[in-house]
Amino acid sequence: MRVHPGFWAIAALISLQVSPDPLLVLGFAAAVFASILIHEMGHALAFRKCGIRSHVVLYHFGGLAVPDSISSYVGYGKEYSSGSKIFVTAMGPGVQMVSAILLIVLLRGVGKTDGFVTAVVGVPANWTADPIGVLENIDQVNGSLLPYYSIEEFPQRNQKALQVADTNQDGLFTLEELVDYESSINAAGQFDQPFWEKVQKLSKENEYVPREMLEHFTGKAAAALQLADRGAGKLILWSDVKELHMESVQIRNEFLRMFTRGFVQIGLFWGLLNLLPVYPLDGGQITRELFVLSGASDAIVKSLKLSIACGVIAGLAGLRFQMMFVGIMFFMLAYSSYQTLQRMQGRYF
Repeated sequence: MRVHPGFWAIAALISLQVSPDPLLVLGFAAAVFASILIHEMGHALAFRKCGIRSHVVLYHFGGLAVPDSISSYVGYGKEYSSGSKIFVTAMGPGVQMVSAILLIVLLRGVGKTDGFVTAVVGVPANWTADPIGVLENIDQVNGSLLPYYSIEEFPQRNQKALQVADTNQDGLFTLEELVDYESSINAAGQFDQPFWEKVQKLSKENEYVPREMLEHFTGKAAAALQLADRGAGKLILWSDVKELHMESVQIRNEFLRMFTRGFVQIGLFWGLLNLLPVYPLDGGQITRELFVLSGASDAIVKSLKLSIACGVIAGLAGLRFQMMFVGIMFFMLAYSSYQTLQRMQGRYF
């Protein structure tokens, strides 16, 4: 195996877009290296299965599994068919994506999140058993979350009465506390209409879990609520539940947390991008062999035309979603396919 210095330069450039922290840059760059290496080892193992010896080279924008000699590659003859080429080509992204999925499964097994599939991409947590989904499970139960209010949000003239209603003296009150207070002293008339209008218009973002709801939860949901329980008489604030639960499912070591996120991100994202029918990506080579197997005339020309179209579309999509690096890369690949097509047709630009 050989690693070109340019590989580390590009890996560092990509990592800097994630975080400027040197430790996190190192973690993400290590993930890029590991994921791309696994990708190329997939090609190399497939070559070996076909009886061809090869070695791995990692360079600027990725890597290559290179046959040890032209004779061993070309001389394999008819036995190295289009089907064999598709197998060798597909093994790279296949092994890369499988390794990312296995890591996700392993993390789920120990109650941790990868920090990418649900948190960044937005895939529903219950689709992948991401422990982040515990929060969704609690939130979806009717009556599990009720609003609370801060006394300081109200005019001074109302605060004295609210302080009396605040039975646990935490500076917060719930509608339940307010109703209990008014019922006990028959003091509803002390609150004028503008006050109630203000209560009703306040944001519902501040929420708590009523203690009577605790018995409705078991397992991981109950554990998440217990983490945020500050004791009898205190509100179980939903903001505390979310914060403490997220801390509990994150990998604590910052380097490993970034490595894990990067490994999953590169393994899935780059693995899928690499299957687009664009030269010289694996998807472009697979498409070429599929055209050949179909018996289409001018199979390579047609695969190049498809590569140009898909490269332009992928480049525009990259710019649309503010992935400048991806956009520029695919525009370059599309132009490279265009130049190759012109040479094949006897036109040079």
